[in-house]
Amino acid sequence: MDVREAVPGAAVGLAAGVVAGGLAALVGQPFSWALVTMCALGVPLALLGGGLGVLMASGRLPRGRFAPVALFWLVGFPLARLVHEISVSLVLTGQVRLPADLAGFLAYQGLVSLGWAIGFLWLHERIALRMRTRAAPVAATTSR
Repeated sequence: MDVREAVPGAAVGLAAGVVAGGLAALVGQPFSWALVTMCALGVPLALLGGGLGVLMASGRLPRGRFAPVALFWLVGFPLARLVHEISVSLVLTGQVRLPADLAGFLAYQGLVSLGWAIGFLWLHERIALRMRTRAAPVAATTSR
């Protein structure tokens, strides 16, 4: 198994964190808060996305199929958002705070995960395809 298979999924997760941080700054949050949002959401999504890429590369999840990716993110996305919520509250207030309605929060994030899974799969496949296409000529020349 090639660890490079984790790169596309990790890149998508980090990009989502950058977008979230940028949106936080755009609506007027202080730069430090936007940076916390970027890291607190981007890192968990990158870890989960990289893990998903490794699962697909190892054959444990089929490539390009939506249902397994959607089920993965049905669990993974709410967990990433929960880590984000807890991390942001810890950094900004110094206290660990769970959302007031934890079950409702997780259920809503589960619903949102469907959209995330669609975007993730689309971006992941395009990034992974380009990486494989670029690596193929290099592998062909080094194996001679």
